[in-house]
Amino acid sequence: MQEGIHVQEGTDTPERAVDVLDREGFIKRLKDIMETLSAKRAGCCFGIDGAWGSGKTFVLKELERSLSPVQSEETADDRFYVFHYDCWKYDYYEEPLLAIVIAMLDAVQDRLSQITKGIVKKTWEKIKENLYEVMGEICRNRIGCDLVEMAKEFLEEVKENEEAEKAGIDPWPGFRKALEKTREEIKEIAKEKTVVIVVDELDRCLPAYSIKVLERLHHIFEGLDNVIVIVAMDKSQMEKSIKEIFGDIDVDIYLRKFIAFKVDLDNGHATMYARKFKEYFDMFAMMPQTEKIVEGLLSDILQGLDMRTQERIFRKAQIIHEMIKDGQEEDCSIMAFEILYLAVSLKTKQKDMKWLCNILEDDNFDELCMEEKSVGIKRLGRKYFDMLRNYAHRSVDQGGKYLNVYSLYDDLIGKMFFWLSNVFYTYDGGICGKYYCNRQDQQLEKEIEKVKRFAELVEIISCD
Repeated sequence: MQEGIHVQEGTDTPERAVDVLDREGFIKRLKDIMETLSAKRAGCCFGIDGAWGSGKTFVLKELERSLSPVQSEETADDRFYVFHYDCWKYDYYEEPLLAIVIAMLDAVQDRLSQITKGIVKKTWEKIKENLYEVMGEICRNRIGCDLVEMAKEFLEEVKENEEAEKAGIDPWPGFRKALEKTREEIKEIAKEKTVVIVVDELDRCLPAYSIKVLERLHHIFEGLDNVIVIVAMDKSQMEKSIKEIFGDIDVDIYLRKFIAFKVDLDNGHATMYARKFKEYFDMFAMMPQTEKIVEGLLSDILQGLDMRTQERIFRKAQIIHEMIKDGQEEDCSIMAFEILYLAVSLKTKQKDMKWLCNILEDDNFDELCMEEKSVGIKRLGRKYFDMLRNYAHRSVDQGGKYLNVYSLYDDLIGKMFFWLSNVFYTYDGGICGKYYCNRQDQQLEKEIEKVKRFAELVEIISCD
């Protein structure tokens, strides 16, 4: 399949990714919208608004999968032609009209190479003919071409066009013809089934190009029945692009020109880490019943971080752990420590976490924020701080405090805080900082060395 636009259909779809952010319900609601619009043969362009890393691409691909079920080559009884347009990977074409049509042709050709006979093959051959008609018109008018041998002729045309514009004549008749031909052929394709154009990675394009893509999508598909355009975007990023090009304008009014409505996609609440990050999880000893407990803990630790940032954290943890492991599976509490250490240092933008080691006693967020070196804690926010404090209280035997030292439970959470304390305090006779570990053996000392080494390597290894 082509990288920019590809047709998701039947068994040709790739292996399903893990739905870590539990988007199944959101995707179903999108599918309901699509089926409602298709039943009315309505034309529409709507947006999916989500921050960077919120999983927009995953949502789009799963939506495409749900809209493109396995179909019979004899009956072709599905409802949609679904195209995925990655405008960032096709932005080497200066003119988005050319990029869209070429990518669609690539996708159709790829689809035809996988079909041997039947109505489906004939249908896609017809689509190919329609798109070739469009390409013919584009080539005749050299839309989007940037060839050196055309430069002189092009400059002459520009001069003629400027004169024509002053005279009130359409200065770009060739572009208008190509655009009209594109709309005509898309309209023809949409007579058979609902055409769905899924636009991804718009906010990764340069500002001028992203605006040009929006404009061209509007030019091509606006007012066409049975054609649905879905634009995935980060509205905050699009707002910056729009204002960079047009100045301080009302972004909402501008976007309404292109997008009828939008559906908000939040950052979600991650689950199923063990499946998504299997290679990392496999380095740790874990009973099946423990896995859910670990995932719940990690989900709390990583709350507020978008999925791409979480992926970077797990990738970094895996790289470093592979460097320090000795060939045997580690206790899963070391995994919890590694993710806690990376997540908190990222959130606070500081590596000093002595405050977290002492959170059982210094547990007042407001008082800590008043201290001179409290910038990192302020970045966490009260909700996250309270979550960490609650876990710390769960890690100790409340009746086991002696000489200002807390006796830790020998469980996932207790050991996680013990490992963290060993990064900042010296272990001596079972005591490290405010914690006492009722276990003293050579294996414990080896594990302490590993967590210290992990913290050291975090300082020098970057996975951004």
